[in-house]
Amino acid sequence: MDQVESIKFPNVGKLDFKSKKELRGEWRRKADALIPELQHKTVSPASLAELANDPEAWQGIGIRPEKKASELPLLEGGKGKSLILDFGEHHVGYFVLSMHIADGYCDSPVFLRLLAAELPFELAYKAENFKGGLSQAWIQEEFIKIDVLPGSIRLPRRYACRYLRIDVLATPGALIFDSVAFDTVSAANYLPPAPEHLSALEKEIYTAGCRTLRDCMQTCFVDRPKRDRRLWLGDLYLEAKVNAVTYRNFRLVERCLYLLAADIDERGMLPACAFEQKGMRTKCFIPDYSLLFPALLLEHGKASGNREIMEEFYPLAAHQAELFQDFLQEDCTLRNTGSYWFFVDHDAKLEKETSEFCIYLFALRNLAELARLLNREDDKAEFLGNYSHWREIVRRKTMDPDTGLLLSGKNRQISEASQIWGVLSGVLNAGEGRRALAKMKKLPDVIRSRNPYLLHYLLEAYCICGQEEKAYALIRDYWGGMIRLGADTFWEVFDPAGSSPVLYGDAHLVSACHAWSCTPCLFLQKKGSAPEIS
Repeated sequence: MDQVESIKFPNVGKLDFKSKKELRGEWRRKADALIPELQHKTVSPASLAELANDPEAWQGIGIRPEKKASELPLLEGGKGKSLILDFGEHHVGYFVLSMHIADGYCDSPVFLRLLAAELPFELAYKAENFKGGLSQAWIQEEFIKIDVLPGSIRLPRRYACRYLRIDVLATPGALIFDSVAFDTVSAANYLPPAPEHLSALEKEIYTAGCRTLRDCMQTCFVDRPKRDRRLWLGDLYLEAKVNAVTYRNFRLVERCLYLLAADIDERGMLPACAFEQKGMRTKCFIPDYSLLFPALLLEHGKASGNREIMEEFYPLAAHQAELFQDFLQEDCTLRNTGSYWFFVDHDAKLEKETSEFCIYLFALRNLAELARLLNREDDKAEFLGNYSHWREIVRRKTMDPDTGLLLSGKNRQISEASQIWGVLSGVLNAGEGRRALAKMKKLPDVIRSRNPYLLHYLLEAYCICGQEEKAYALIRDYWGGMIRLGADTFWEVFDPAGSSPVLYGDAHLVSACHAWSCTPCLFLQKKGSAPEIS
């Protein structure tokens, strides 16, 4: 079907993309001015440990304490010996190893294999068994040689882990570790206390969520500190929401806004992700991530009180929705040249059209509210007019009159994603949303949410529909399921029904500390006292 003629869009003050190089440079300079000084804390091992087969643990491998950490300087390691150190909780930072040879005679290098792990099963990693679809270089494995002992070595690479395995591959004599320290770093190197009114499990979930966010707060908000280590717009939106009720580090959010803005493409579309390092430009653009920018800007501006940054980025936020009109068609399908990746959720079977239309409507509502706060009443009226036009089309073209469900794609697919974004966008009112979400639990062959990212939006949808207790029950079940498997930070993806990794072909590549998983804190912070549901 041909692209629909664009609905009138407000002239919010067009960005001058002819001078995009200068614009990018200005935003980059502002981002650089906001680089935080990271907070350091030295952490010592909590215990020496050993691996154990455990059918209740993730991937069937658990860990148990073997010796007190104070015994480390008493142990002598020869070729073939191994140590596993448990630092008590997940951290991000740099290892410092202090060693000597027992008899003081060091006539050849010491050769070590180091393996940092977020979860115990990673400690059993063997390179020859790797089956991943991403680079094997992401595995936190190092081979190092130390020429002169006694002495100390600080490993130059930053690690995200709780455990460290040290294998002695070669040594001129009995090797003794005087200390192994973890110099941890974060833009907020502490944990906020859990609200007193929460149950014991909810307090664990709250703390793990805060720890997840803490370890993703580096010189920008990263998506995960083990792999990628990039700023992703979709993750940033969720991180900023949790930050507003926990750490309140608004300067770090603003640095991220400028970093993303400095990487707009030729048309002015915001990137899905950005690198901090100068000279590294992204090639990844996800339109539904770009559409989250108005909500990110609105919620950050309201939480921080920074009206100036809302004024500065208001034209860029509006431009994202304006660009998205190129994809819209009156039959509620998307016109795509193949150059963009529409995300919504990790599921190759998911028909995303209805979700994408609803995310566009979600953006228009947030732009209307931005316009109201900035005293742009004419803009607000045009955004709302555009919203009403497309909301009516989405309801008419995608809603099944018999079931009240929103369908998507040529196969009229039923998915949780369509109903969730239908609620968040206002396409479904609260009553319609309650009925649609309830039917998702009963109908067969529904495409369900597969990761914490989309499940966050399900939590929001429950709250909009007045079903807060369903949201808290989902938090206890899903995020609590990770806690019961030994998590102290929340994972990139988790399927409570099975232990097989669903991404990348190898579980070792999946992050066990991922930004988009931290959001239970947002809901638990607002929760009143309630009895725990077992």
